[in-house]
Amino acid sequence: MFDAEIAATLLNRWDRKPARAGRDAYLNLLREGNLDFTHQLGRVSVGEAADDSALNIESLVFVDGSRAVRIEAPDQGPGWTRWAAFEPPSVLVPDFA
Repeated sequence: MFDAEIAATLLNRWDRKPARAGRDAYLNLLREGNLDFTHQLGRVSVGEAADDSALNIESLVFVDGSRAVRIEAPDQGPGWTRWAAFEPPSVLVPDFA
């Protein structure tokens, strides 16, 4: 099991509870579990920067290379999607045989 899978499971369960603590409390939950990661926030849009169809993206990159991601379309829906986990990229080992 990769770190992102563990994090996505924990964070999706956390999201079901009402927010009681600070904004980054969910990140502290992962840190308390000794998961080492880098937190990234970004915005994706096509064309104009003020485009209403832009998406917000939140990503957690773990030391094992796995990643947990969620997106938000501010002009649609109730908020952020559930977290999704991605396996680390496979490393191709050259075949010298």
